[in-house]
Amino acid sequence: MNNHNLNVTGAAISEGSEIQETRDIVFPHQQEDVAQIAVDIGGSLAKVVYFSRTPDAPGGRMNFVKFETQHIDQCVDFIYNVLYDAYHGQIPVEKRVIKATGGGAHKYYDLFREKLGVEMQREDEMECLITGLNFLVRQISSEVFTYDERRTEAMQFESTPAELFPYLLVNIGSGVSILKVTSDSTYERISGTSLGGGTLWGLLALLTDAKDYDEMLELSKLGDNKNVDMLVGDIYGGDYPKIGLKGSAIASSFGKVFKTPPEERKNKFKQEDISRSLLYLVSNNIGQIAYLNAQAHGVQRIYFSGFFIRGHPITMNTLSYAINFWSKGKIMALFLRHEGYLGAMGAFFRHAPQNTRLHSFKENFTRIEKISGTSLGAVGTLDEFPTHLSAFPLLKNPTTYNPDTTDLSKSVPLQQYWIDLLDRNLASLTSIVLQHGADNRPVMDGSAVSTDSATRASSFETMYRDHLQRLRREPTAYGVLSVRSLLDLREQCLREMGFNDIFAAVKKVENEAAIASLPALLQRLDALPEDGRFDALIANVLAGNMYDWGSTSVQELLLKGELDFESAKGKVGRPAEFDGTQKLKARMLDPMQLPYRKAMIFVDNSGADVVLGILPFARFLLTKNIYVILAANTSPSVNDVTAEELRALLGTVTDPLISAAWTQGKLKVVATGMSGPCLDLRGVGEEVAASCHGVDLVVIEGMGRAIHTNYSADFKVDSLKIAVFKNPQVAKQLGAQMYDGMVLFQPAEESS
Repeated sequence: MNNHNLNVTGAAISEGSEIQETRDIVFPHQQEDVAQIAVDIGGSLAKVVYFSRTPDAPGGRMNFVKFETQHIDQCVDFIYNVLYDAYHGQIPVEKRVIKATGGGAHKYYDLFREKLGVEMQREDEMECLITGLNFLVRQISSEVFTYDERRTEAMQFESTPAELFPYLLVNIGSGVSILKVTSDSTYERISGTSLGGGTLWGLLALLTDAKDYDEMLELSKLGDNKNVDMLVGDIYGGDYPKIGLKGSAIASSFGKVFKTPPEERKNKFKQEDISRSLLYLVSNNIGQIAYLNAQAHGVQRIYFSGFFIRGHPITMNTLSYAINFWSKGKIMALFLRHEGYLGAMGAFFRHAPQNTRLHSFKENFTRIEKISGTSLGAVGTLDEFPTHLSAFPLLKNPTTYNPDTTDLSKSVPLQQYWIDLLDRNLASLTSIVLQHGADNRPVMDGSAVSTDSATRASSFETMYRDHLQRLRREPTAYGVLSVRSLLDLREQCLREMGFNDIFAAVKKVENEAAIASLPALLQRLDALPEDGRFDALIANVLAGNMYDWGSTSVQELLLKGELDFESAKGKVGRPAEFDGTQKLKARMLDPMQLPYRKAMIFVDNSGADVVLGILPFARFLLTKNIYVILAANTSPSVNDVTAEELRALLGTVTDPLISAAWTQGKLKVVATGMSGPCLDLRGVGEEVAASCHGVDLVVIEGMGRAIHTNYSADFKVDSLKIAVFKNPQVAKQLGAQMYDGMVLFQPAEESS
């Protein structure tokens, strides 16, 4: 099968997708319309994935929708509209492609061919499931989680395993299939059961008045199974400790029904209790079969998938309990936020050649949807990065690295503090958007196209505030909640409304002013003895880092015009416990020490920060014959300098030493692959990764990059983390005061 003109180079998830049940994947290099659709037709549900063009831009989007299989005609009609109406006859029939998987791909083959007029190309169901799972587990942060209501935090997210294989995939659809997966291309179906989602759905349809599966699950939330099930305690009067059974354990599902006289059964047993009991019956059975297969095959990782689960807490808790009970706590049940779309996603990727190299994806939660009303988690769209992202090569322990200094999901007071802070700051940020970020590019706002900046600014404010309120109620809805995730979400909402760089005008003014001040600053520095010059360089970096429009407290100073470079120096405190300047200076200036060869500096803000703080420090390194790499954001975020902007800035610097180093390649700029104010070293761009060869000093500058994230990061080489505390909560958390400077120098041998 050929590729039918789908260019999957750099496939990623888009920012502007409509609300769907899963995130959309963008193909940024796609130039022509391609009517490609994948459908996974199970016994209960048909899941559709289809490709569409991104309006007014190259590339495209992967869209997701589901239908009940009993209404398969609705699914066919929908696909017909995509194939014909959506493309207005621009695409020849022979280029319209449907990939299909699941049992219904065979059952409804003739129906699809007859009504759609295109050939449906069938793909192996199990291979599609595995392809979809492998993609999501490797690419999407906070995709996999465990669930246990006995914990304080029932929903806990898993990091990507260092080695994915082998694992069991327990796919719970109408029936259950259990696959043992040993590589991307090798697997076997080792077991299964006919008692699956269809069983639960069918019995609930007979025994309750619920009209659909979600309503049945809602009933189960209100029920009490001990009114229907016979428990261990009903038989023994309590626990049976000799064989490890608690009195609350189910001894016999529906065991109390047969003891009840037939004439009393209808009124005695509530539909809610019946629903709960049936859910436990089916889930416990699946959990036990899954564990026994894992034990027999020596597998420690079990993924559960399928629309049976739907993020439903009781279902997940029952499966988790069963796995935990039978494995004696050694194995945890693993769930995926996209469990229902694995097959459809895998089928869609059959459009691409096997050797196609996809770029990296990150989830965008601006447009979210829950898989069902019962689901604990929400999913957004998937944005593709124009570069492959990989772990920073100089991390000492990449498998245990956690970028976030504060896990907000573990503290309700901290959640409320940060959500309140960002909520309060929304009005002033919207004002800045209107003052500096207005443009007239058309943007989809709901179902209408809006070019009015005031309308879009208002939509941004409403959108972000709605997200904050949702996270206030459900802190794990989008994955691990952190300062980084909240700030990244704010940037995503701005871009969703067409505001890609709201501080562009501010950055331009501040960069020009800083460049004009640079020659005099360098002249003053050069007049100092080397010892004093080094101290001044560090003081300048700290003073420059005060120029941060992303900080609420500093933003107020900047708006009032109460901050200039010299006054900034006076505001920065230098507590001894955070000041490693002398230790760093001794390492830099000691003639007995081997000199550094190459330094990589992750920079922060535009203007005084990068021009008057970082560039003089980089210039000092150049005088020591140290190659310098400046790593800056790929895309705009608050007033952070981007790699493109920094390259342009360096072209205007007249200092002979900096200019010569720039021309000769001793001073370079690389793009980090980032588009937010923080720094997640689990996924840096190819330029950064390739430039790490020979680096023996890593410098991370800025509150977002060195305090909110990477405060505890350890590296294989010497590192310097330098920033100013500009938030009272994080300052208090780490034992600092507002506007204290932080100069943490850590030789590689001292890292934990």
